[in-house]
Amino acid sequence: CVFHFSVFLTCTGEGTELVYGLIRKEAELKPKVTETISSITWKKQKDKIAEWDGSGKPEYYGRCSKDQCDLNPITGVLVIKGLKPEDEGRYFAEINNKGPAMEFQLFVLEPVSKPTVNKYCNKMRCLLVCEGEETKHTKYSWKENGKTTPGNTLTVEKSGEQSKSYTCVFSNPKSEEHSDSLTEMDIFPGQ
Repeated sequence: CVFHFSVFLTCTGEGTELVYGLIRKEAELKPKVTETISSITWKKQKDKIAEWDGSGKPEYYGRCSKDQCDLNPITGVLVIKGLKPEDEGRYFAEINNKGPAMEFQLFVLEPVSKPTVNKYCNKMRCLLVCEGEETKHTKYSWKENGKTTPGNTLTVEKSGEQSKSYTCVFSNPKSEEHSDSLTEMDIFPGQ
């Protein structure tokens, strides 16, 4: 599988590639082609959206009309521009009149929000809870002096090391935001 400048791809066992794109940006559907392409048809579910019959320029339909998609007839790559929530779904490439050669599941994501951190403390220990505006495919982790820990909560023990810092990372496959960093002095004031 490939990490590409505009799209993050993940493979699943069923032959479907998961593709993530940010809303209003582009998504690239990239079939694995092992032969010269003489014709290609792209469909979303059962609706034809782009086609090249081996001559001339590609034709575009429905969602892809009006310069909203680019089909490269040499590589078979379809770029969908200006992603909208309704672009989410299953896409199929039929290459050289052979039935769906490749299937893609496109997810359209919003950029994540900057997370905030709430503290629940006693004199020796604090529970840090990170919160962001949760949407599809979001996850939390903590950066603690270069070490990463998964999850939206972190228990911090008072150590006297005032330079220790803690930052929450809120992300999805296409975007990432960091909370303001907290030092041990911020968490346990008046040490």
